[in-house]
Amino acid sequence: MERLSHWKQVWKEDLGKVESPFFAVARVRSNLREGGDLWGAAALLKSCGLNTSRNLTEVQIARVLCSLEQGQWMLMRRRPVLPIDPKRYWYAKLCRSRVDERYWRGYNGPGKWKTLKIEMNKAVTSMAFIANFLTSRGDEGRVFLSSGKDYANTARTVTQQWVALRGDESEIARLSAIHPYGAVRKVTQYYVEADDHWSVTGASWHWRPVTADESYEFREE
Repeated sequence: MERLSHWKQVWKEDLGKVESPFFAVARVRSNLREGGDLWGAAALLKSCGLNTSRNLTEVQIARVLCSLEQGQWMLMRRRPVLPIDPKRYWYAKLCRSRVDERYWRGYNGPGKWKTLKIEMNKAVTSMAFIANFLTSRGDEGRVFLSSGKDYANTARTVTQQWVALRGDESEIARLSAIHPYGAVRKVTQYYVEADDHWSVTGASWHWRPVTADESYEFREE
């Protein structure tokens, strides 16, 4: 189905369905001359100060088409002849993403935790390095910080934010926990030697608790 949408109502993930201005202008010009029955045409005309699509003059049609040429309005198609290139058209860069927490902030809903930043805990890490350095002095011929144990018990904080799911993650929504979009959680990790089924020795040095850059939280049944 074809529809006309203001750029503020177009998701960044849907830009592949936006027709290029050249073909969009040709399609809308033809439609307006025939009465303007495209979905969203009434809103487009209203934004141009026109209340009807009947008996439009060529000057009025040109005014409407200017909105498509400038990118204020877009023609959405299931299979566009030539989808716009987001890198070429500046207005495409203004479209919001479904995972933009600034848009969703203030609402509750399904989502996932996405890492914003990782910061070292300087106090804890400094003390751990001092202790590890004193211990490593017994290892003759080994350079300090050349082994995982030299980083033992150092600490860092992972800050994550609750963001909306992408369109291709909609199946997860019905199982997801519900939190306010924009909510923040902090996870303190320690560098330790722990079980690792992927390691030949069965253990490795890594950050615990293990925290993915993007992690889902499912609601309790």
